[in-house]
Order: sequence, then C-alpha cells, then structure tokens
Amino acid sequence: MGKKDKQRKKLRNFTKAKVKQVQEDQEPMVPDPPEFDGTESFVQTLAETSQLTKEDDENSVLLPIRDELLQDPSTELPGFIAAEIEEGEQEYEETRSGHYGAIESRRISSKGTELSTARLKIIMLSMYLGIFLAALDNTIVSTLLAHIASEFNELPRISWVATAYLLSSATFQPIYGKISDIFGRKVVLIFCNITFFVGSLICGLSPSFEWLVAGRFIAGIGGGGITSMSSITTSDIVPLRNRALYQGICNFYFGLGTALGGVVGGWFSDRSVGWRMSFLIQLPIAFFSTILIILFLRLPKESKGRGLQVDGNYFSTIKVRLSAVDWIGATTLVLFLFSFMITASLGGKEIPYTSHKFIGLCVVTVIGALIFGYTELKIAKDPILPLRFLKDRSVLGSSLSNWFCMMALMTVSYYLPIYFAGVLNMKPTDIGKRIIPNFFSTAFGSLGAGYYMKKTGKYYWFVISFCVLASIGCLQIVWIQPDISVFKQYTLMFIPGLGASVLITVALLAMIAAVPHNHQAVTTSISYAFRSTGCTLGVSIGGAIFRESLDNLLKSKVLKFKSPEHSEDELMRIIDKASQSTEWVQNSSPSFIKQTLIDCYHFACKNVFIFCLLCTIAATFSMAIIKEHRLHNTLDRDNENEE
Repeated sequence: MGKKDKQRKKLRNFTKAKVKQVQEDQEPMVPDPPEFDGTESFVQTLAETSQLTKEDDENSVLLPIRDELLQDPSTELPGFIAAEIEEGEQEYEETRSGHYGAIESRRISSKGTELSTARLKIIMLSMYLGIFLAALDNTIVSTLLAHIASEFNELPRISWVATAYLLSSATFQPIYGKISDIFGRKVVLIFCNITFFVGSLICGLSPSFEWLVAGRFIAGIGGGGITSMSSITTSDIVPLRNRALYQGICNFYFGLGTALGGVVGGWFSDRSVGWRMSFLIQLPIAFFSTILIILFLRLPKESKGRGLQVDGNYFSTIKVRLSAVDWIGATTLVLFLFSFMITASLGGKEIPYTSHKFIGLCVVTVIGALIFGYTELKIAKDPILPLRFLKDRSVLGSSLSNWFCMMALMTVSYYLPIYFAGVLNMKPTDIGKRIIPNFFSTAFGSLGAGYYMKKTGKYYWFVISFCVLASIGCLQIVWIQPDISVFKQYTLMFIPGLGASVLITVALLAMIAAVPHNHQAVTTSISYAFRSTGCTLGVSIGGAIFRESLDNLLKSKVLKFKSPEHSEDELMRIIDKASQSTEWVQNSSPSFIKQTLIDCYHFACKNVFIFCLLCTIAATFSMAIIKEHRLHNTLDRDNENEE
C-alpha cells in the first residue's frame, strides 16, 4: 500500500470514528460521512455536512482545518488532513483533566516567523555576552572591596559599591518588559547595553568614591535590563518548547559570570594594572555585544517585540509611544522597590531599626506599594506591571516559587561560607574551591531542564521532583556538623543548586506558557521582580536571624565564664570581637573560650539554614499549584482564553 493510500485510509477511519464519538456524546446528529473518493470534492462535501456556524467552529473541540493542509502539492489530494486533526484531538484529550498539574492548552493567536539559524545564533551570542557581563559585574567587586577602600579611604561606606549595583538592577528590572512592548525590544536592549557600558566606564575612571558608587548604580540599571530583556527577546524569536533549552543556556552563562566575577576581580587587583582594569576590561565585550544587536536583531513584522506601531513621522511616533507609558505605575514601582531594597539591604546594619531613617523608609515603601497597587488595578489602562495576571494560579505559583527559591539560594550562598570560615577555619581560597561545584550543578540543572522540556514538552512532575530534591539538599545542610567530611564539604551545595536551577528555569517557562503571547514580556518582568526581591529579602532575613541568634548565643554562653579570673567587661569585649570577625575567633580568641565561640557560630548558622529549608518547602508547595500548559514547537501559537 502506497503512502497516499495509507493517508486516505487513515482519514476514512478517523472520520468514521469521529462521527461515532459525537453521536455517543449526544451531540447534534452529524450526517454519515460521504464516501471517500480521493478527490477534492470530498473535502468540500465533508465541510458542508458539518454545518457549523462560525461561533460553533470556534467552540468546537476539533481544531480548525488549515487551508494550506487541504491539498498535497503533488497530487492535489487531502493527504495530510487526518494527521493534523488527530494531533489536535490528542491535544484536546490532554486538556480535559482539571486537577493540579493537568495540561491546559490555550488558543492565543501569535503568528511568528522564525529566524534563520545563523542569525538566531548571532543574536543569542550577543545576548549571552550581555548576560555574562551583567552577572560578572554583579560579583566582581567581592574581591576588590579591600583595595578600593584603601585607595579612597572609605572602609565604613565600602558596602555601597556592591549595594548600588544591586539596588538599581532590582529596581529598574521589572519595568523593562512593558517599556519594550511600547518602544521595541531592540531599542531597549541597545539602551541597556549602552547604559551598562557607560556605568562600567565611570567605574574604571572614577576619580572619587562618590563617582564609583554612581558608576555602579548606572551599570546596575543597564545590567538588570540586559538580563531581563535577553530573556524577553528570546521568547520572541524561539518557539516555546525550545525556549526551555535556551533559558537553560542563559542560566548557564549567568552562573558562569557569577562564578568568575570574584576570580577576575581578584586577578586584576593583585596585579600592577589595579582594580580599575576589572571594569575597563568589560568595555570591549559590551561594545561588541551592542554592535551585534544593532546589526542582526531583526524581529518579524508581526512580532509585538517591534514595539507600538504608529503611522506618522518619527516625532509623532515618539509622542504616541511616550503617551502609552504608564508613568504613574512606573514611578511608584521604582519608588516602592528602591525604598524596599534599601530597607531590606541596610536595615539593622548601616541604618538602625529604631532610627528615623529606617522608619521613614518603611513609610515610603508602604505608601509606594499602595499607590502602585491601586494604580495598576484601578487606574492604568495598560499597566506597567499587570498585577491581574497574579490571579492565574500558574503565574502566582511560579512567582512565589521563584521568590522563595531565591530567598533560600542566596541565603545559603552567603552563610555557608561563613560557616566554613567561622566553624571549620577555612581560608578564602579553600572556601572558593568548595563553592565551585555549585556552578556545575546549576549549569547541569539549567541545561538538563531545558533539554528535558524540549524533548518531552512536559514539566509539572519534573519540576516538583526537583523542588523536593532542593529541599532534601537544604535538609542536608541543616544537619551539617563540625566534623563533616571533605567530600561532603564539596557536595553540600550541589543538590540544592541542582534543584533550584531546574525550578528557576521551569518557573519562567510555566509563567510564559500560562498567559497570552502578547503579554509574555510583562510576565517575564513579574518573574524577575519576584526573583530580585526574593534575593534581597532572603539575605536580609537570613542576616537578621544570624545576627540575633549569634548575639543571644554569645551572651548566654560566654557570660557563663564570668569569674574572678574573667570579668564581665572582658567577656563583653570578647563577645563584641567575636560577633564581628570569624578570623579573630579562629586565630586570636582566648583558648579557654575559643570552642564556645565556634559553637555559637555553628548554631547561629544552623538557624539560618533552617530558614532556607522552610523557603524551599514553601517553593515546592507554591510550584505544586501551577497548571501544565502546552509548549509549542513553533512561533505560531494557537491558544484559547486570550484576555
């Protein structure tokens, strides 16, 4: 039997089976299908016998028959109809279950033209370079602070060098999605790259400490945008099913930049070129990335990523686009996030909790949040960050899981090295070696998750299993003891990093798949807003737990040594020094109390690790409420329920 005969037989059998199914479901009677004669008239007759109105056709469980599939080019016979309808029927069967984790297929019209392979690779390379630099710049100052403080004599304020970048990055990152919907992805990407370039240049040439902090703040505005805009643009040019793999690659480059930041900074600071070269060396790469974007990023005409299309001259187009921006929402969002980040990052350390500054920041944060929420829900016609999408359980669940996951991951990343230094007496180099496996687990998890989703199109039970794995990994850290083996020291971060990387990769895809394609940019912005605030809040809460636990433990245990030989003043000085330096505890503390101080660090860190465990459990429950949506193989997405 030839190929065409098999196709005709397949179509005939499927048509009869479909008629029988409709009759059994007590739907309006469908006339017996006409006898298949292998001609074009059969297709017309079959369409007439269905007698569906336009409204009925839209609500039908059968997908519409696409005109271009009605005839085979060589024989002019409808040889491919059966396969098309059968594929649609399979998709429909997958949408019936309503329980959590069920697959839901929507019908959102999003026509797209895929780019050539060569152009796609060049565009992705340009964005990967940007992501790598943004992550590198985020951590590059970790080994530069001592040298910078010495040059400018600014040790008390040195934390602002790191804080400035984090503040601006997290504050401006969420608004880029909607801005790029209006002005276009390319324009915003170029702006972010140029801003990052200018910020890094200012850092490298800064004549004073204030200029350095300003440069870091400007670089953060660009760096945060590069990260989020690269993710948003990828969704415009890559089919959703392949998108998972590309997101995994993005996470790989972000992890690589994060891992190498401290190494690169330390390498330059130890040489005659000085710490400034750590910033200047990034300029050629940023310039090259920008040129690639300018030359090769050409989105299809029908893509929303081209921005708001307006008929008229250049100035009228700019005017219309500016009027389309939700300025009140954007301003209040930036105000809320900026005050929140300062409150969370510096509260209790540089800004005492009882100070007027802290109280004022809290008031500004609350007022900004209330005005922003009211504006987005009640006033704005086209919100800068549509909060209504949080009503969708997939968007809400993915956002919360991102939030809790980043809380846990960042807090562990900060306080496991403190445990290694304060309890196990490790040097910075030894600590760095034990953190390296975390990069490999993150890379493996991100790429593995992307490959799995590309091959299967599924992700619900896959991500749930890795959420549980991340919780098990954090539980292993909670059980840490001072006599931990060297092997376990190297593998402690591997399991949590593996689980978290899968969660982060899947969470973004789950959010994008849950909303209409034309809203994927703002949905991505929501994801990054939860991610950045989770990082900051996690480290802040972890820091508060650590400081409070350590302070209480030191006072309760050290003061027990009060005796004629050791006065209370002496013991209070020991407490003060021990709370400020792990190096002093290990190398300079009195021998009679050294082990007690080490024990205090042990239990204080364990309290922080318990907080991380609770966060991963919360992330697992949050992820469990999402629905699994279809991951499309092409840029042409057909879904239902477009808002």
